[in-house]
Amino acid sequence: MAYGFIAASNQSLNTTSTPVSGVPVTLACWVKCDTLPSVQTSIFGIGVNTSTATTYITLELQSTNRPQAIHRSVTQGSSSATTGSIVAGQWFHVCGVFETNSLRTVYWNGVASTANTTSVTPFTATRIQIARRPNTNATGASFLTGNVAEAAVWNAALTATEIASLAQGMTCDKIRPQSLVFYAPLVRDLIDQKGGLTITNNNGATVAEHTRVYA
Repeated sequence: MAYGFIAASNQSLNTTSTPVSGVPVTLACWVKCDTLPSVQTSIFGIGVNTSTATTYITLELQSTNRPQAIHRSVTQGSSSATTGSIVAGQWFHVCGVFETNSLRTVYWNGVASTANTTSVTPFTATRIQIARRPNTNATGASFLTGNVAEAAVWNAALTATEIASLAQGMTCDKIRPQSLVFYAPLVRDLIDQKGGLTITNNNGATVAEHTRVYA
């Protein structure tokens, strides 16, 4: 079972610390949107625990319904999937590889986007957030309506081959385990199987259908 979220209820999951403070970092998870978002929507990221600082590294959905990897501080760099669009009610895999402060790529179902090379000012992340942007208390716009499963963070830049294995259903703990620093399968229990971080359920996110994965 995954966890399901309703944007209108401001539902999300978060930790109050993070095992990685910045780049290099890889974020990955499975997502299923109940409805297609009409505004930019956050899926999973790391950021600063404040309502004012615009500093975060996240996986999001554009208003055009394509996955996007965003690194934002004083400046913003973003890598976006360039073709197609997600389908409501269907699972897809999204992964963001943030190699340096001036290089990032998003993978959608294992297929890489064009890399983005905008230089972004470094910052130190302090939290992990699922189903909303890590730095904001804004209502609605950044929240996700749908399911998230198999959320993971590596303190390294995964390769295209490793990401393809994840997109084919391999569980995160089998991919470069020495660099895996956070792993929440979200199968009923809110457990970080790798680092033991406490995960808080905000506003009643519920257990939902899980995507198929292979241990």
